[in-house]
Order: sequence, then C-alpha cells, then structure tokens
Amino acid sequence: MDLSRLTLADKIIGATGLLLVIDLLFLPWHDIDLGPLGSVTRSAVESPNGFWGVLALLLTIAVIAVLVVTRLTETKLPELPVPLERAIFIGTIAVLALLLLKLVIETDALGFGAWLGILLAAGMVYGGFVKSKETPGQTAAGWSPPPPPPPA
Repeated sequence: MDLSRLTLADKIIGATGLLLVIDLLFLPWHDIDLGPLGSVTRSAVESPNGFWGVLALLLTIAVIAVLVVTRLTETKLPELPVPLERAIFIGTIAVLALLLLKLVIETDALGFGAWLGILLAAGMVYGGFVKSKETPGQTAAGWSPPPPPPPA
C-alpha cells in the first residue's frame, strides 16, 4: 500500500472519517442521568434518532471506501454525472448535514461525542472542499498513474 499516492485532501478526509466512525460507534452522544439509578450513555447509532447516525456512518464508510479504491488500487469506478472530486465533497456535506440534523432533533443530555462528531464531520467537509478544488485525476507529488495497458 503506497500512501504517497494520497493527496492532502485524501489524508484529511481519511483521518477525520476514520475518527468519525469511531466516534459514531463508541463515544457517548447522549448522557442520560437517571438519578439514583445511575446514568445511561448512548452512541450516535443508538436512540434517540439513531437512524440519522446510522445514515451518517454508512455515508462516511462509503466516502472512505471510494478514496481507498480510487487511490490505493488500480480499480476504475464507473463514470458519474459529476466529477468524482465533487461527488466526494457532496458526500462529506451530507455527513455533516445528517449529524447536525441528529443533533438539532434531540438536544437533551448531549455528550462530548456529539460535539466531537460535529467537529470531525466539519473536518471531512474541509477535506472534501480541498478535494473539490483538485483537478480530476490529480495525484500526490511524486506519483504518477501507471501507463495504460497495451492494446490487445
């Protein structure tokens, strides 16, 4: 695996995306105090409004998967009606929008995972913005794509 093929935007999206997956699955988004019975913590993919957290998790995984497939393998993805860089940017915006929606719908007893998740999603959007400014097919400095196979 040649990580030198990753651009700065790929590294930003990948790092914040992986941390966001951890945040969504394991960190407390809601800390509910039950008085003498203790407290209950819920992650982003659990109630309340776990549906939005699950959608954000799936979309984050999809964005990371697209980066891995396009940058670290020789696999060609199907052509999209928009450049791939813009599609990734739109995907990162959608992740942030889903998490903001989850946050706004239920604001009671928010844990630190909610705030960290919003910051990580904003970092993904920044990486997506930087990626959208790349030229299609741009690679990191010092790496060039392999030559096309000879005609058969």
